[in-house]
Amino acid sequence: MDFNLPALESSPRLKKIDTIFSPLFKPCDHDLSKRRISSQIDLDLGFEIKKIEEILKVKALQIAPETHFDQWGPLLHDGAQTWVGLDFQILQSSYHDLKVMFDVIKPKPFQKIIDLGAGYGRIGIFLHQFYPLTHFLGIELVEERVKEANRIYDSLYTTNKEMIVGDLGQLTELPAGDIYFIYDFGSEEHIKKILELLKTTSGGILVVKGRICHNLMMKDEYFGEGFKVKKLEDVHLYYL
Repeated sequence: MDFNLPALESSPRLKKIDTIFSPLFKPCDHDLSKRRISSQIDLDLGFEIKKIEEILKVKALQIAPETHFDQWGPLLHDGAQTWVGLDFQILQSSYHDLKVMFDVIKPKPFQKIIDLGAGYGRIGIFLHQFYPLTHFLGIELVEERVKEANRIYDSLYTTNKEMIVGDLGQLTELPAGDIYFIYDFGSEEHIKKILELLKTTSGGILVVKGRICHNLMMKDEYFGEGFKVKKLEDVHLYYL
């Protein structure tokens, strides 16, 4: 296990993109190390995630000073749990884990990947580097995160990767796609609604991450257990 990683240094644009992602080709099995490497990649790409999340935290505390981090997201976003104030490296899949997932999925050129609850659009960044001919659409409730993701996409000159602001709890239909990602988000009610919408799709792949999502699917006769992705504790694949 690698606990002796160098201190994080922000150096956007000073490194070539291939160099930025080179750590993904070295074995790394410890979650803390994966998160730290992912943090460095984000910094090298120019992300300002920590700054943005701190601004959101301050906004929430201005509304209700005597509150805890699990209350800040609902305060800012009409009751939706957006996890403002929680370390975003915990919420996002690490770049190492994305590599494991996509090594299994192997998306084909021009397939469309839809991320339902996309955070800062890390999947789009990964696809830009390793599967540049795929299309990516990320849907995220928090506007500040969407703007930051699209800023980085623009800086990388992506032409087929984008993020949009959207409330998953209010969706009445899903955008057409070949591969869908859904992680624990919002409330069980919202997750159940998305699962019902996913039943209307066909011929695609669904990637599920998170205890709440997977527990709901195991109780559903349509979905069931799915296929566990090796090396990833809480990730399962379903064929739609």
